Amino acid sequence: MTTTYRTARGPQGARINLARFVHAQAAQITEEEDFGFVGVADAPSTYQQLRGAFQRSKETGEPLPVSNLFCDNTIYPEARDNLAFRFWHDVSHCRLGLSFSLEDEWELTLWHLDRLAESGLGPQTREYELLRLDLLGQVILLGIAGRFPFDQGAFTRTCVELGLDAGILHELRRIAS
Repeated sequence: MTTTYRTARGPQGARINLARFVHAQAAQITEEEDFGFVGVADAPSTYQQLRGAFQRSKETGEPLPVSNLFCDNTIYPEARDNLAFRFWHDVSHCRLGLSFSLEDEWELTLWHLDRLAESGLGPQTREYELLRLDLLGQVILLGIAGRFPFDQGAFTRTCVELGLDAGILHELRRIAS
């Protein structure tokens, strides 16, 4: 299933294109694996738990549980778009044998970006830059501060506005509300 995307005109268009892209990735996985996903608050939070849940879904066809926490303010227009990304991301962890270690998360980020570029949304596009800042920024923040952004959408918007370096510094200085 190959879809080519036209570059968006404006930030909202890029968010919409990214949502379409991740839904296409999720649909392709559903077709290939014969299971979908369901958003839950208590989704697997360790690599071992994820591998077990993935195997269970492969064997039973039951939806893979993905976290529905903190999905309301992201780079995607709607929470369901972020769930589709998380499904694609989690299944990719299992398929590629990449753990939750920082170096594996970095590798998975690059893999995701390669898939986006293959769809026609390469490094010169807003979509690519938005996904890159979101994913790479979170990996860097996790490595430095041991946490994810307090507000993922605000974090990525700050990185878009100020650049990755200043966006991460801004987030490091934020205080949880």
